[in-house]
Amino acid sequence: MVKVKLNRVAFEIAMSRKNLSQRDLAEKIGFSRSHLSHIINGRREPSPVLRRLILEHLPEYTFDDLFVIEENGSNVRAND
Repeated sequence: MVKVKLNRVAFEIAMSRKNLSQRDLAEKIGFSRSHLSHIINGRREPSPVLRRLILEHLPEYTFDDLFVIEENGSNVRAND
């Protein structure tokens, strides 16, 4: 099974560089702070819509910068 997860370290660096808090980004993308927190902590998988909204609000970053694709528990690169 393929899963897409947020790259927490890269995401937190991106947020810090933009001086955004979880609450700020959650408000901008129309999701609750708690839902975003679950995504950041790996408890939930980000939906395609949420991934797109995150990338729209962090345009300096690509999908590969902020997300990790896992297949059967192992990381795979998007270009593989």
